[in-house]
Amino acid sequence: MIDDMPNGSFYSRPHKTCCCGLAEYCCECNFICWPFRKAVSGHKQRYEKDGFSLDMTYLGKDKRIIVHGFPAVGIEHIYRNPRFELRRFFDERHKDHYKVFNFCCEPGRGYPAEDFHGRVERYPFKDHNTPPLETMIAYAESAKAWLDEDPTNVVTNHCKAGKGRAGLMSCVLLLRSGTCQTATQALDLYDATRVDNNRGLTVTSQRKYVIFFETIWRQYYGVLGDIGAVPGAPAGERKAPKQPELYLCGIEVKGCKLELRNVRVTVYQGSNMKPKLLFDSKSGNGDNAVFPCEAT
Repeated sequence: MIDDMPNGSFYSRPHKTCCCGLAEYCCECNFICWPFRKAVSGHKQRYEKDGFSLDMTYLGKDKRIIVHGFPAVGIEHIYRNPRFELRRFFDERHKDHYKVFNFCCEPGRGYPAEDFHGRVERYPFKDHNTPPLETMIAYAESAKAWLDEDPTNVVTNHCKAGKGRAGLMSCVLLLRSGTCQTATQALDLYDATRVDNNRGLTVTSQRKYVIFFETIWRQYYGVLGDIGAVPGAPAGERKAPKQPELYLCGIEVKGCKLELRNVRVTVYQGSNMKPKLLFDSKSGNGDNAVFPCEAT
């Protein structure tokens, strides 16, 4: 787990400050802002019951995994889930039995754990990207241990929109909890449940990482049966496979029918927070199709 990060630039902070006097209960705001929240949700399913209207979905028959949008305050709560409305929902439906997992890495996208009674963990990685394997495994073990602790415990997962990063990690937990037995089942369940157009997890690399997670368990940990039957391990105990070191020698563009001019190529090494720049070709001049690299 990684603690909160410092604030970013001023324009990235409006979601951190409440725009109304009563931050915790804004019934009038909920009524007035519903059209904006509905529009921003797009094809994502919303929970519209018993006076609640939240961008949120229960996954699986046992409904112990919840995926939702960012718990917002300030200007952002006009069009996203109001933070304290989410807390009110969780306190009413799962009092003392829920834990919130945050996958946002953007500056200022953390919040005090006390907002959810201290039950918050953060495993951040970049939007539209995948986490390091160590992060994925650490999250799955922590969430699995929480679910094992009490049969009434639930896990709530969110990123900013509550679709890509949260979807990837929710699929991972569907496998780790034993709700689904294969990566394909987990992806299909998520696609059919989170959205109304069957396009839940759409980023190819994120879908592949769900498959990688199952492959690690089958081939590296040697579990051929129900992954959910294996108890959650303490933090840091379950290690990720050692990954090979690869060296980039060059990039060559082949078969491109367009004339390439002033092309700039950058290569990054992924991380939880800020990717490390390995290679930058700078601005090119003329036709560029070959980029020799000295990245290590």
